[in-house]
Amino acid sequence: MRFSAPGTWRQGNAQARGGVARPDPCAPRRAAGGGNGIEEGVRMSKPSAGFAYPDPGSLTREELKSITHGEFWIPEAERVVYQAALRALNQAGVPYVVSGLYAIYAYTGIYRQTKDLDLLLEPKYVIQAARVLRDAGFHTRLEQAHWIGKAFRDEAMIDLIYGMGNGLALIDSQWYRHSRPGILAATPVRVAPPEELIWHRLFIAERHRSDVADVVHLILARGDELNWERLLERVGEHWRLLLGQIHFFDYVYPGYRRRVPQWVREDLYERAFEEMNVVGDPNACLGTLVSRFSFAIDVNEWGLRDLRAEAIARMRAEPVIQEIRESEVWDDQATGIEG
Repeated sequence: MRFSAPGTWRQGNAQARGGVARPDPCAPRRAAGGGNGIEEGVRMSKPSAGFAYPDPGSLTREELKSITHGEFWIPEAERVVYQAALRALNQAGVPYVVSGLYAIYAYTGIYRQTKDLDLLLEPKYVIQAARVLRDAGFHTRLEQAHWIGKAFRDEAMIDLIYGMGNGLALIDSQWYRHSRPGILAATPVRVAPPEELIWHRLFIAERHRSDVADVVHLILARGDELNWERLLERVGEHWRLLLGQIHFFDYVYPGYRRRVPQWVREDLYERAFEEMNVVGDPNACLGTLVSRFSFAIDVNEWGLRDLRAEAIARMRAEPVIQEIRESEVWDDQATGIEG
């Protein structure tokens, strides 16, 4: 028997000048339903050292790439291109959400330099989006047919993402339905919901890129208002990844463990206890679902099943993916490794 969530969990709607609030980890959370009242008992206690802006002169080159800023700064040349793309898509009525570093900034206040703009949309809108961008002067390229296309103009790049790189899922209507308003490049946009951002990032743990820090930062900044029921539904059979991230969060932020509701912990602990002695498939390697490089030896040399490759093969057989792949809207298609 699973533990039930006590009531409806908060969906924060605080907005700043940019349309999505730049979170203050020390500020009280808004009451449920988006009212103006401050809810008692959910104020985040301030760490003894406080939250302060560092002196940029004391930071290394790498540290300067990731810092909290008052605004999401984009170089002017890229900003102009992003604005043109976003406005063209908006005018055409293409539904999309902004993800990537802008979404992380919107929910945590953490700014990092970005080399592209991530737009997520359902597969059924991909061809339309690519055609709109091509008509706006972009060069379109189908990068990996089961999940991503790209659009280029000048030195700027836009990712059209419609699935997960590991082949487990496609972008669905919930990404847009639960998104929040934002402003990017002086253009109204919808920002991907934090629950989906966490779910998506649970599967990104490559040697050259790991989104573990993004997950724990999202929990720290937005844990009080996450819809944990929906997040549990999203992770589904991969709930162990979420449990592992919660353990990591507890390690990183020992003073903020209440950011994760007790019922969520009890639910996950109960699942772990129930399956403690369950023996899984000894021939399977799920590691490739989170890192195709780190676990390549398992499937290439040790003979374990590559569940990533199997998931990608199934996804590539989907009619909507075949339609995307065969569309004339792409100026070119990449060749080489998938996933």
